Amino acid sequence: MSMARYKGPKDKISRKYGELLSGMPIFEVAKRPYKSGQHGQRKSKISEFGTLLREKQKLRESYGVLPERQLRRYIDKAQRSSNPTGEVLMQLLETRLDTIVLRLGFAPTMFSARQLVNHGHVLVNGFKVDIASYKLSAGDKISLSAKAQKMTLVTEAMKNWIDVLPFIKREKNAFEGELIEVPARDAIPVNVNERMIVEFYSR
Repeated sequence: MSMARYKGPKDKISRKYGELLSGMPIFEVAKRPYKSGQHGQRKSKISEFGTLLREKQKLRESYGVLPERQLRRYIDKAQRSSNPTGEVLMQLLETRLDTIVLRLGFAPTMFSARQLVNHGHVLVNGFKVDIASYKLSAGDKISLSAKAQKMTLVTEAMKNWIDVLPFIKREKNAFEGELIEVPARDAIPVNVNERMIVEFYSR
């Protein structure tokens, strides 16, 4: 089942889940840690299916609202691996080119990272790659085009970048970074229960 892409205020999504999701303003979560709308503070029971669906939606939001068909393909690929399906799923999503562009601090949100890639502003090992879902491998070097280096969106994002992830590296003012290794699950900064997501697709 395909689902429409949410284009409204990102803070409402954070408040819906009561936690910060990628690229969303943290102050809104702290100020109003409940759903938006007049009935946002009401407590309601959630079915088992609803709980699994909620976790799956959190994953889609965290990675910039991935199309349902694309997420299902990642699930299928992860299930064919000999390693734990949930961990492989997260690794596949985290080593997408648009994800690493965001993690390197070249863009403020997943959406803008995806736009940089789609518009041909990102190079992998010196070659332009304009496919956001391109899978990176350990040792790949990611850099920005000369035009992208002058974009306000990029320069402002880079000012706020903090090097905290062990599986990537980049000098503070450099327009090039590297995926050092495929990240272990505990190094991936996405707060979801991937086992529940795998269960959702196994129903």
